Amino acid sequence: MTTDPQSMGTKEIIDRIFKEPGIRYELTEFADLGKPIHEIIAIYRKVVTTGRDAGKTKYYLKSLIPFSSGNEEVQVYVESGKSAPEEIVRQLWVYKLMHQYGYQADEIELETSVQFGTKAADVVVYTDLTKTTPKIIVECKKPKRKDGIEQLKSYMNAKGAPVAIWSNGADSIILYRPYPNDYDDTLFDLPKRGQLPAEVLAARKTLLQLKQDFNFKKIIQDLEELVLADSGKDEFNEIFKLIFAKIWDEKEAQVNRKDKTVEFGKITTRRIVNGTEKLVVDADLTFDRINSLFHRACEEWSGIFRQGEDIELAKRHLQVCVGPIEGVRLLGSNLRIMDDAFEYLLPIEAKKKGQFFTPRHVVEMCVRMLNPKQREYVLDPACGSGGFLLHAMDWCYPARDNDQRELRKHRYASKYLWGIDFEQRAAKTSRALMLIAGDGHTNIFGPDVSSLDPRTWYETGSGQALMQGLRQARLTAVPIPEHEPLTDEDKAWQWFDGLRFDVILANPPFAGEMKDRKMLAHYELVRPALKRAGDDKQPKEERDVLFIERILHMLKPGGRAAIVLPQGKFNNSSLAFIREWILKKARLLAVVGLHPNTFKPHTGTKTSVLFVQRYTQEELERISRVHDEVAGACPDYAAEIEAVLAAHHEASDVAEDAIPEAVAELIAETFAEPEMEQASSEDVSGENGDQENGAEENADGTEPIASDEDRVAHAEDRLEQLKAERLRVKQRLVDLESDLEAWSNSSNPTWRP
Repeated sequence: MTTDPQSMGTKEIIDRIFKEPGIRYELTEFADLGKPIHEIIAIYRKVVTTGRDAGKTKYYLKSLIPFSSGNEEVQVYVESGKSAPEEIVRQLWVYKLMHQYGYQADEIELETSVQFGTKAADVVVYTDLTKTTPKIIVECKKPKRKDGIEQLKSYMNAKGAPVAIWSNGADSIILYRPYPNDYDDTLFDLPKRGQLPAEVLAARKTLLQLKQDFNFKKIIQDLEELVLADSGKDEFNEIFKLIFAKIWDEKEAQVNRKDKTVEFGKITTRRIVNGTEKLVVDADLTFDRINSLFHRACEEWSGIFRQGEDIELAKRHLQVCVGPIEGVRLLGSNLRIMDDAFEYLLPIEAKKKGQFFTPRHVVEMCVRMLNPKQREYVLDPACGSGGFLLHAMDWCYPARDNDQRELRKHRYASKYLWGIDFEQRAAKTSRALMLIAGDGHTNIFGPDVSSLDPRTWYETGSGQALMQGLRQARLTAVPIPEHEPLTDEDKAWQWFDGLRFDVILANPPFAGEMKDRKMLAHYELVRPALKRAGDDKQPKEERDVLFIERILHMLKPGGRAAIVLPQGKFNNSSLAFIREWILKKARLLAVVGLHPNTFKPHTGTKTSVLFVQRYTQEELERISRVHDEVAGACPDYAAEIEAVLAAHHEASDVAEDAIPEAVAELIAETFAEPEMEQASSEDVSGENGDQENGAEENADGTEPIASDEDRVAHAEDRLEQLKAERLRVKQRLVDLESDLEAWSNSSNPTWRP
């Protein structure tokens, strides 16, 4: 049932306006006003009685304070016409300024002209009732962040206001210009009535005062717009330094500071400016404080950054970056929001290598289908941002507050969740998200630790920690003696070829090939590639193929795995030997096809998720017995074929009637002839003898003489058909060769523990 526009009240009108397609405004910014929005503002309807709009219903909003023009109402909605969501956002900001920040209505102006052109600021807040000194400017007419920030800067220059805020009702950015002729700064909150902007910075904050509802991706975009894009530094690395410093500071406030105060913020000092003592931000002291927090985070969480590494942002750039971050609480925040922000930061170069964040609905599906238990060991051998591990943690140990996060950190995450990633940025991302979730990232290993080659584990401190952890947790298929020093990389495959994880969730990189012959020699699925390369050429195999085999070896017997793979691994005839190998080692639980858009815009590769469960030794023995029973009941094809060949050893061919029926069927099934393309219709006569596409006969019954051009065109068409047929036959030969290699490899199967 559609709502009658004439009966719509304020709430219905607001819902209709903000649910319209293309509207870039929201109202989440005003969730903390203490009362519903429809009780703060009043919208009423008017029916136009004259002019060309006669009969139309228009809706108006009663302004909380008059506009500079004297108007006290503004149109916000027209039936079957345009809406003005920015006007509702403006009125809510006026309400917030008066009721949360204490400003009086007589200190606020709406639609105030600036000193140049015809532009007008949406809201201007003055220092007092005289309205001579602007203090705060609010911009909400530009829904795009970049446009809004540029508009703010122009207004600040024109009006001389030290503070300006851009908002679209969903998020905001606060600019602070302590010295109009110097550079921009940022604030985490607006100054209240009677409070100087610098006093906002000087106020000590506690964990409880930090915002928990925020969009970190948009914060990063703000910082890019303000400073990062022109800083000349690695945006990803510098943002992560600030994130680690912030998380460590919040952790310290939660655990070791009685008053729960946080130190991550700007430091202010009193200085004489133009003959007047003012409270100003000290860029040097601010840099020293944030850099010190970063160093202490590195000491506690080693292996993430280089030893002795500093924040490389310029001091004035760091000062701007601290503002939007210091007012939010990262520890325990919404992981999906943080994950979205980290994916935004993932460099284009990494995406070109096939390193993409797995969409979270795919991650959740995999976790739910494998259903890990609280006492099962979970591994992601290409953990990236740690999405699989985070969802496994939330699935096994949901946490709604800090006490529950601490409990699951000690009882579950620090023991049962394991992640490995070779790429440096991915390792930093996964560690950051695990820290935010409340885990001390005890078992996240990388960078430069490859799941595919345990020899690399001997080369880094993180790899050494991985080996020691696996030994202590008894997760190796071959027990490692305590006296083994784990310093000889030649023993890597001896100790770490087989592992004993209960659940493995992985989205291994699709792109790239591995060419290290010494490593490839340890993989059964690489034997065809090694054989093709011989001793002269360099062998190579795709990484995802190696991950398939490696994951099955990392599972304990009975363990379960979910692997995201390119669709070609499931249906290419030349890769049938991979599928056969999998089915010999594990039970196929499911194959779930993903939509082609799943990984867009990064890649359009069609993918599926493979769900398998590794066979136990008892199951393998039972399968072997069934195989032997079936084989015993089958005809001895080899003996029958040898008998036929022996009987015709002097003949050049064997007549069809001399071949046993069972053998003939086997040959027909195994070596089917490629289907030849039917002759084109122009070469085939119709059922009544007439040529369907050719010229009609001459009157004397003779065929017309084709022109040279017709004969050439016909020959070219036929040539193209033959070329296409040759390609099909060549592909069939390649497939047969691969099938033969797979058959020869499977005739003497081996299985490593």
